[in-house]
Amino acid sequence: MLEDRRYFTLIHRVIHWGIALTMLFILLTVLLRMGWMEKNGMAEALTSSPQLEAYDISQEDAVKAAKSIRGNMFQWHLYAGYLMGVLLLARLAYTYSQGIFYKGPFNPQASMREKFQAWVYIVFYTGVALSVMTGLYIKFGPDDALGDIAKDMHVLALWYLVPFLVLHLGGIVLGENGKEKGIASKMIGG
Repeated sequence: MLEDRRYFTLIHRVIHWGIALTMLFILLTVLLRMGWMEKNGMAEALTSSPQLEAYDISQEDAVKAAKSIRGNMFQWHLYAGYLMGVLLLARLAYTYSQGIFYKGPFNPQASMREKFQAWVYIVFYTGVALSVMTGLYIKFGPDDALGDIAKDMHVLALWYLVPFLVLHLGGIVLGENGKEKGIASKMIGG
């Protein structure tokens, strides 16, 4: 059982919801970039637009225009990434000062559920840390072979977030219907 006295403090909730909302915003920017604002799809819309027929826009120029249009939107991905880095450091500092609020995966007194929960959080925060570090390397590091690896890892980061969201929401439902009734309202209101 979680120790409510520390787990649901205002600082804990602000960091929790800061990470949650920042992650969702980052996910939105990624989905926009991959879908609706994908450069080739936007370029196609520009070159086939009846309003722009008279301008005879080349495919290359249309892709450049599409990148320009979505570039401003994607700046927000960078800002959110910086915020995520700050929130991750705040989470680590807070956890260091207050201690871990659940039994660790190697604790012999932890149930299988508690061990699983601990591993989910370890994988999640490792993924967040890798996302932040690879994002910083992409932005500020050299454009080399290591940069290519960082780009690949950064793109693959999406695949830890989606399962975490499913597991986290499923855990909330199980907690609310099990031993941790009221956990969602406590995480919202303290």
